[in-house]
Amino acid sequence: MLNKSVFSKILDKELPATFIYEDDVVFSIMDAYPFREGHFLVIPKSPEPNILENDEATFLHAMKIARKLAKERVIDQGIPGFKIVINTGEYAGQTVFHSHVHVIPFKVKIESTKITP
Repeated sequence: MLNKSVFSKILDKELPATFIYEDDVVFSIMDAYPFREGHFLVIPKSPEPNILENDEATFLHAMKIARKLAKERVIDQGIPGFKIVINTGEYAGQTVFHSHVHVIPFKVKIESTKITP
């Protein structure tokens, strides 16, 4: 692969990261630039640029692992909530074009702003 993503470089041990999970399909690391304490990523090993390019089995497995790790690392640790976020495309805030799932713990309630018609 000519232009490896940062996640491919991490997987190949060319860049450092704090690994928290790995299997044959995905790996999980602590986010290097977290939105909140405990923010981590679940990343398919296959280097598709976004979730629309992942096959369904890979996408579903990534979500299953995100859920499992969120329970273990967030809820079971007494943190009351979390968000699972997938940015798809530059306009949605995607900056690394290798599909990945964010799991972001929330220790305090946040107010959501909705658009009114």
